[in-house]
Amino acid sequence: MRIAFFGTPSLSSDCLRALLYRYTVTMVVTGPDARKGRGLRLTPSPVKQEALQAGLPVYQPASLPGGLPDALGRHGVEVNVVVAYGRILPAAVINPPRLRSVNLHASLLPRHRGPSPIEAALLHGDPVTGLTLQLMEEAMDAGPILAQVEIPLDEEMNARDLYARMRALAPGFLAEQLGRYAAGGLAPREQDHREATYCGKIRKQDGWIDWKEPSRGILNRIRALSLWPVAFTALDGMLLRVHRAAPCAGPEGTGAAAAGGMPAGGGPEAPAGSEPPGTVLGLDRRLGVVVRTGDGCLRLLELQPENRKRMDHREFINGYREIEGKVLGAQKR
Repeated sequence: MRIAFFGTPSLSSDCLRALLYRYTVTMVVTGPDARKGRGLRLTPSPVKQEALQAGLPVYQPASLPGGLPDALGRHGVEVNVVVAYGRILPAAVINPPRLRSVNLHASLLPRHRGPSPIEAALLHGDPVTGLTLQLMEEAMDAGPILAQVEIPLDEEMNARDLYARMRALAPGFLAEQLGRYAAGGLAPREQDHREATYCGKIRKQDGWIDWKEPSRGILNRIRALSLWPVAFTALDGMLLRVHRAAPCAGPEGTGAAAAGGMPAGGGPEAPAGSEPPGTVLGLDRRLGVVVRTGDGCLRLLELQPENRKRMDHREFINGYREIEGKVLGAQKR
């Protein structure tokens, strides 16, 4: 089975490496080199680095299809394998190979079609997500399903954790199911398009925390955006990123801490619900930085002030003892 591999990020390069052990990859298509780091050096994608190390021809088309259909024929490609390539492929690329094209998508389709399925599953508080191997069509993520594997989610898992879990699971899953598909062992199953949901690209402003939202929604935003842009608020006019948080006591974060009854450095207890959302209710080395939300409170556990390193709540409390009673996010973002 001669494969053309399409992909760009590290999850894709892990999958490419797994396919190289079992199959013949004849060409690789990846995104353009990008400027990264403080020096904005032009850096090849993880997939391009893996392909060059393996001595494979690499294509980085500025637009599609360009010369790709001809390249597929020259390299004798029998199937296109797509893993987070970042562009929608046209029919002129999808259909010519003998086994057409398959795509590995980071959700349980038809849920969360689109470019940010990892973030979407966490943002919506899904109890489970997974990986889907599907036949490709021109419509985004709408093709028949070949195989799926589930990944349970808990409230402590964030996007960084989930991405790591997928990187561990995806290469073996893809290599095994691709072989079954080529041997005729997988029967394509049409998606129920009525059940489809969609997610768009993540924008930097999506990380802004609106403390008037319910605790669960804020917590899910912090979990979902832990890779980029990282959820953020404002403290005294400066950016404050929140890397991890946890609910307060009670099902909606409305326990003693939410009512102002937690230890807060010896200060008086705040009347329940009298503080505006975003108010720092207390600083507790055991519980965290406790902040009022629209329906209770959240405990902030890992924070990063502007131009400072990331720190756990104990270290943060040591340097910011004076913020109790201040309102986060009150300043213009």
